[in-house]
Amino acid sequence: MVNHKRLLVVEDDYILAHMYKERFGAEGYEVVSADNGEDGIDEALAGNFDLVILDLMLPKRGGLSVLQILRSRPETEKIPVIIITNHPDDRYREIAEKYGIEDFVFKAEIMPKDVIDRINKIIKKYDASAFE
Repeated sequence: MVNHKRLLVVEDDYILAHMYKERFGAEGYEVVSADNGEDGIDEALAGNFDLVILDLMLPKRGGLSVLQILRSRPETEKIPVIIITNHPDDRYREIAEKYGIEDFVFKAEIMPKDVIDRINKIIKKYDASAFE
């Protein structure tokens, strides 16, 4: 099954990033990954992504900084973003929500199938809004 939608996963945990890449790929998504914030920004600016899954705690540049940069650039400002983290501080959620994220989830509390369901829902929402 190919749905021609592209996802960017910015996650420094290799095992988790690989697992997401495999699961999302099995759902028909084309998945690109980056293991640090700088590479995540470069990939996002170079690619044409339908959604970004962004960890908060990343090497080279933290997730909130990446989000801020993505929202400041015309080519990435409207890409839906899901923050996925284990960081318990609600201030991060509040800041991320000010930048218009679609979702904020805790890694330890969510299964990959649930993430796929959320991605599908967000993609469908954005596809529907393109026809309005």
